[in-house]
Amino acid sequence: MPSIEDVAKRAGVSKATVSRVINGTANVSEKKKKAVLDAIKALNYTPNVTAKNLARKKTDTIGIIIQSLSSWFYSEVVGLLNEYITKKGYGAIFCQLIDNIDYFKFLVGRVDGIIVFGYRSIDKQSLRLLQANNVPVVLAENNTDYPDVPRINVNNFQGGYIATKYLIEKGCRKIAHVSGPLESFESVARFEGYKAALKDFGIEFSQNLVVEGDFMFQKAYENIRKLAQKEEIDGVFAANDLMAYASMYALDEMGINVPAQVKVVGFDDVDLVGLRLSKMPKLTTIRQPIDLMVKTACDILFEKIEDPDKKFESEYILDTQLIVRQSA
Repeated sequence: MPSIEDVAKRAGVSKATVSRVINGTANVSEKKKKAVLDAIKALNYTPNVTAKNLARKKTDTIGIIIQSLSSWFYSEVVGLLNEYITKKGYGAIFCQLIDNIDYFKFLVGRVDGIIVFGYRSIDKQSLRLLQANNVPVVLAENNTDYPDVPRINVNNFQGGYIATKYLIEKGCRKIAHVSGPLESFESVARFEGYKAALKDFGIEFSQNLVVEGDFMFQKAYENIRKLAQKEEIDGVFAANDLMAYASMYALDEMGINVPAQVKVVGFDDVDLVGLRLSKMPKLTTIRQPIDLMVKTACDILFEKIEDPDKKFESEYILDTQLIVRQSA
């Protein structure tokens, strides 16, 4: 990790001059300013904190890196995060993950801590940067294993198992699975829970009954429609609620009644208002404890801010719950 001394040496100026350029606290000649900025770029240098926060040591702001601000699930997460953070007297900077934009460098010096939500939202290089700058971090819905960075996750395997077990107990034997993207550790765990339940109940697993989705509506709708045209199914476990509703819409258009002919179970239990008010049956689903996940992440982060030396578990696993409604 390059230091201010490295920047000064490369630029051929003093540390004080580098500090003046970074903080804009005094006039510096254009020649020296250019040399410092070129050195900063060449060394990929990030200041530890801004000048203002060097004095205060506190910003009263939390940074949130979130995988998506547009999905129903993450919309609920954002609302809860904002509620908990403002109750503590903090403000929040929300950043949606976008390729080629390094929000972590931007947030250094501007926030007292960071919560990262989503399986694609951070890598170990970014965690090294944050730790080098003494920025406490908590991960949620993320399985990146890094020292002194707690993770808050739900028991996705348990949820997949419970959903499939319930369908089997309701008489289903040809149970399709609409997975999330298999690059997601959550999708994989829910899929493994599905397979484990089939095995425990003596039902042979068939890859032909599995279609991959992307946690969005259209792909799940198209894939379950194709599947139902060539395979006889009597149950569907979808890896999130939106794909469960997509499955019900596809089946309904094919004249297949839910739940009389095919029973459907989702995962999340989020408030999909437009779909919930449609003609579709109310969705039986696996509830993620979103409120508890957000509260736990916030509580741990605030404790880390107050006591940087306090130790925490590497991972906190929260249980899921079956919510029975009309679709199964």
